Amino acid sequence: MATHQIHVLIPEDHRLFVEVPETIRSGPATLILVTPSEGEAQSDTLPESAKREARARWQAMRAELIQEPRPFQQLSPEERRERLHRLRGIGRGLLSSSEEFARRKVEEVEIEETNLGG
Repeated sequence: MATHQIHVLIPEDHRLFVEVPETIRSGPATLILVTPSEGEAQSDTLPESAKREARARWQAMRAELIQEPRPFQQLSPEERRERLHRLRGIGRGLLSSSEEFARRKVEEVEIEETNLGG
């Protein structure tokens, strides 16, 4: 059994029109909606203080990078590594960690396998 994933946004009127890609053959199919649980939706909302801190980190790094006239391609390998090291983690708290992302994907696969009898 093949699975296909189409991301949609449920509108206020709760009506969807789904256009299926032509690569999917016609015939019987099962449409499964997987939505974030209430707890997940709340975890995506960050406190304003975390947003302000992240913006401040971005602005500080932006100001620092403006001072460097050379583009990234002209930096030595060591300078590139150092710049990437400084940039790493600058958006922490704004995005899900890779572990959280992987956990959610495993949950999605388990739901699909359960619902599709796989």
